[in-house]
Amino acid sequence: MKKILLFVIPAILLSSCGKHENYIVGENAVCTGLEETSPEKVFCKDLDGNAISGLVIQKYENGNIWREMTIKMGQENGIEKEYYENGNLKVYANIKNGNAIGESKLYHENGKLHMIIKWHGEDAEIVEIHDENGNLIKSTED
Repeated sequence: MKKILLFVIPAILLSSCGKHENYIVGENAVCTGLEETSPEKVFCKDLDGNAISGLVIQKYENGNIWREMTIKMGQENGIEKEYYENGNLKVYANIKNGNAIGESKLYHENGKLHMIIKWHGEDAEIVEIHDENGNLIKSTED
């Protein structure tokens, strides 16, 4: 009986989870507030106009991934990653209700760490700056 429960309980838990899908902006998702200069927060919906939950992907014209965002009920909530056109990571941030929280990392186009930023509400504090070789140039602990 214990062996059966070990298989049944995880199956029930998995089937009760909300449906999360992958969405591609311009294919099966429409998002507002994506422009860097946009004063509004990101909001994404499916082609029927329903708020979506899942991974939303934006692509460069060449098909490479530009941005991946975790969306919950239309709003950005979770990890956001932005990439350079060459595929290297550009930005890694944690987002809650459309605002960056905790620590964000920015990278040079060659993939080396450029900057670490800590978020205090809407205020940002640059904690570290690195050169293109990844060497520490400045730290707030200096």
